Amino acid sequence: MKKRGRHLLALALSCSSFAAVAADPLVWSETFQRFTPSFTFVGSINAATLPGGASSALVTDQTRVKGPNGVEFVGGRLWWPDQQLNRVVSMLPDGTGFKTYNIAGAYDVDVQGGMLYVTRQNSGDILRLDLSLNFPPATTVVSGLSSPFAIDVTADGMFWSQVGTSNRLMRSNLDGSGAQTLLTGVNSYDFEVTGGYIYLTTTDGFVKRANLDGSGLTTLASGLGFLNGIDVTDDTIYVSALNGLTTLPSGTQTLGAGRIFSMGLDGSGAAEILRAQEIYDRDQPFSPSQVRGVAVLAVPEPSTYAMLLAGLGLTGLAARRRRCG
Repeated sequence: MKKRGRHLLALALSCSSFAAVAADPLVWSETFQRFTPSFTFVGSINAATLPGGASSALVTDQTRVKGPNGVEFVGGRLWWPDQQLNRVVSMLPDGTGFKTYNIAGAYDVDVQGGMLYVTRQNSGDILRLDLSLNFPPATTVVSGLSSPFAIDVTADGMFWSQVGTSNRLMRSNLDGSGAQTLLTGVNSYDFEVTGGYIYLTTTDGFVKRANLDGSGLTTLASGLGFLNGIDVTDDTIYVSALNGLTTLPSGTQTLGAGRIFSMGLDGSGAAEILRAQEIYDRDQPFSPSQVRGVAVLAVPEPSTYAMLLAGLGLTGLAARRRRCG
């Protein structure tokens, strides 16, 4: 392994902060490629109060996180699907109570009514697992879909996005019946249903909002890069971008580390509040961290996780709205 020494140049620090709409305890997932001693994917689940708070890694154990597509906080637990490990992983915010569900090809997850819902892009289906069981079998709710990606489940409906050649947002009843197309022409890797609206991100840098029936599609923000994550509180939208443009010491502009942005519910005041680690080493391929998803750690009873939050410096925890199953 080559020594990095003076050949290292940190282009940006994790958690670079800017003016922002609000401060919330956030959790996000990152991945990067390690080239020494061998080529491998490396993932982590991280947390900080943003903007301005220092970040800490919650999970780095590569048997539990390696290629997380995103991260959710729902039902009082953190969840992430990991395609590198072919499983869905869940834990309490204090880092205990790990649970693993072996589901090959899981892309996104949500929990509603004690049920875990999982999309599988390559299999073209949505699975459901009863979390009250110790070893829940996976039941297929919807099949024959074209690249299902993100999923959000409410008390009376299941919403999911389809990408690639389909590029649409769909809705059905909880049992998969009554499927209908709400939006077309949107390549959305993540969205959220809340407050009578659907908030969605697109891979061409847009943040949009529509009514629950798909009408009234409105652009809230644009030009934010390859967006792949979103979470919405009572007053703030948080979105994550896989990469962002950066300039190497040579002056060459290229794709660099992922970012997190915040903005008001109307898209106003959009600002970068976090930039993932981005290190240049002239002896190694440039491999900045990619941000895969973002979630607000909105715990109804902050005292439950006081030790965790104190250890991370996550002050000012607010019990903001987040869907709970």
